[in-house]
Amino acid sequence: MRSQKRRGRLPSLSVKSIGCGRHGGSIEGKGGHAEQALKKKSQPQGNLVQVTPRLSFVGVHLFAHGLDHHETLGPVVAQLTQAVEAHKHTHPGDDFALLHHRESTLVRRFQALFFAPLFGIDRLTAFDTHEHPLATLLGRGYHSSTLRQFLGQLERMGAAEALLPALAPAQTGPITYVDGHMIASWSRMSMHKGKITMLGRIMAGSQAVMAHDDAGQALFVAYYPPDIHLSQVIVAYCQRVALATGSSLFVIDRAVNAVAMAGAFDDQGLGLLCMLDDNEHAGLESFEATEVDLLEDGTRVYRGPWKEPRPDDPRHFVIVVPPKDKTLVYWGTPQVEDALATTEWPRVYRERNEIQEHSFKRMNDHGALKTNYGRKKVVGPDRHQQRKREKLDQSLEAAHQRIDKKAEALKAQQDKVAASEAKGHGTRLAQRQRALVGVAKELQDAQHTHAKLTEQAAALGLPRERADRDFRKQTIMTCRTLLLENALRAFMGGLGEQLRTKVSLDCILRLLFERSGARIETVFQVVYWINTAGLSLPYRRLLTEVVEGLCAMELRDQGKPIRVGLKDMPP
Repeated sequence: MRSQKRRGRLPSLSVKSIGCGRHGGSIEGKGGHAEQALKKKSQPQGNLVQVTPRLSFVGVHLFAHGLDHHETLGPVVAQLTQAVEAHKHTHPGDDFALLHHRESTLVRRFQALFFAPLFGIDRLTAFDTHEHPLATLLGRGYHSSTLRQFLGQLERMGAAEALLPALAPAQTGPITYVDGHMIASWSRMSMHKGKITMLGRIMAGSQAVMAHDDAGQALFVAYYPPDIHLSQVIVAYCQRVALATGSSLFVIDRAVNAVAMAGAFDDQGLGLLCMLDDNEHAGLESFEATEVDLLEDGTRVYRGPWKEPRPDDPRHFVIVVPPKDKTLVYWGTPQVEDALATTEWPRVYRERNEIQEHSFKRMNDHGALKTNYGRKKVVGPDRHQQRKREKLDQSLEAAHQRIDKKAEALKAQQDKVAASEAKGHGTRLAQRQRALVGVAKELQDAQHTHAKLTEQAAALGLPRERADRDFRKQTIMTCRTLLLENALRAFMGGLGEQLRTKVSLDCILRLLFERSGARIETVFQVVYWINTAGLSLPYRRLLTEVVEGLCAMELRDQGKPIRVGLKDMPP
């Protein structure tokens, strides 16, 4: 009977099997040799406190311990607590759950939102269907209804503005990179539209304008409707960033390439580094260039102003002429020339790709950056209609002026014909009559154009309305994503210092964060085992090096040192 019960029992990871690296059944019910082996294994670990034989996302647990060790979320909690107190003061009649949360509850619920993308959870409803380790990570689990309510109350008390200061580090670099990221949105309402770059479509959505420092740290984010071009908001945006971070030098792509934009930045005391479009110059011949550097690959670097003086252009130029590729022209305002060596301009501008564009792709993959949060809409005047009407009004004004001009020309030509008829001209009369027919035709064409434009203006009808997204929830969750990205970068930086092999964040996410394992807690230490089942030999070697690096980081769980090991734990 006892042997049958033992054979019928489902195999599970036991304390003994975890400790010695062999698979076996539970130690319960075993005596003699098994008990002695357990005592022997447990002697260096101390008395056993808790065993979790099956633990998903082991790497996320280790990452969380790293955050606790450096108190990464401390500034976030402090900002949210201040926002709660400020809301209580300014709205004494409000009464909702968030205003009464204990700090521990506030921390746990924000952490649930914070770690969700690492579990493959982008939308909050996925908490109801996806398996996740919140119970072991935070001490309790959450469903979407609780977190939706929490997010809605964060929106109500204006948490978006409260979270922005938590992004910036204590000290920021001298250079700030700025770029916009379009996020598509689908709705049956009539909404303002813009070009969603990733999809190549004109559709509704939102534009997140994000700032990073020269180390890749996310600093700031603001949302704008998709039909608003970056050049219309960038000066005011950079002023806000400069005020928040103290950095006054900005690197932006060619979306803001214009003399007027350079002048606007210069007027505000801000520096701007950008590039000329290829059709704006004819290569080195367009500039009064002086060679300043010759690179190892034969690339020549020049500097200088336009060959033909342009007094209204405040920009300074750096021209890069590769041996076989096209010429690249970078420009900067006087503040950039004062702060950066000329030879550094190309390198500083090129780093924009890794710091921002590649970062956006990573956050789309593991940070739920492209996910829309919040369904609220803000209805206002139809800006598409307003732009069409303004353009038609300008065209109508020009057409009206053209009609007046052609009417005057027709009257003058008629007078000439009448004069020729009175004087009995022959050849000249015929010439003037032909010219009169041509002027009359031009007047008719101008009147026809004016009539068509008038019809188009009438077809626009009465002023209409379109909706924009309410960006408050979206901004909160994007701040969450940027905080997560900053934390992952810091974690990777600390881990990378312990590794001999260069490894990417994407590799760590798949090799460490997403793997299952086990956890043993004793009186003196906490041991995490990472499941290596299914790993190839090269990845097993890499994971071994990563585990050694994690042990060298000296992580702690409630004061107890954390040890990490590897073990095959097949299902």
